[in-house]
Amino acid sequence: PPVYPWSSIYTWYDYVNGDYRWFYNMLLVASNAGELTPGRIPLIPFVHGTVIEIREKPEPPVPPFSTEKYQELLWHMLLRGHDTFFLWCTNPEYPQELKPLHEVYAAALEYKDFLDYGQPVWFAVPKTIGPVVSGMKLGSKILVRRTDFDDKTEPVQIQLDNQMLDIPFAPGKCQILTIPGK
Repeated sequence: PPVYPWSSIYTWYDYVNGDYRWFYNMLLVASNAGELTPGRIPLIPFVHGTVIEIREKPEPPVPPFSTEKYQELLWHMLLRGHDTFFLWCTNPEYPQELKPLHEVYAAALEYKDFLDYGQPVWFAVPKTIGPVVSGMKLGSKILVRRTDFDDKTEPVQIQLDNQMLDIPFAPGKCQILTIPGK
């Protein structure tokens, strides 16, 4: 699937946080593909982080998708079953597009076993601004990433296999948690 910040997407939502306007829509597309594509089929979305202007009259201009939240989106895509990414961009955008993508690629190597053999466990995308959680389960462990769009720092409770799991605040980091009772 193409997971791009098309300029018109920004105007579809009224979230106060501009990054969540981009993130919400793009994660919906990614989550749908991750949830509905069988695991035996490679899932390689086309990605792009800078705004693609498609409006005939680009007024008012839309704010960009921040690099930080774009990278968070890439992490959530990996933890929702995407195998890798196909970067699409024009030559002038190449340096700006390549750096954040390769930073995620490099950091993801630390979690290779989870990403190669784990199973995604959550596909919901919150309709309200707040924490977004994605995870990949492997045996009795779960690799999670929590991205916050508000100022709350208390643990978030997420249901996993008929039990509640606390996801601690850890900005910009993945966490490996032990699943209780496993």
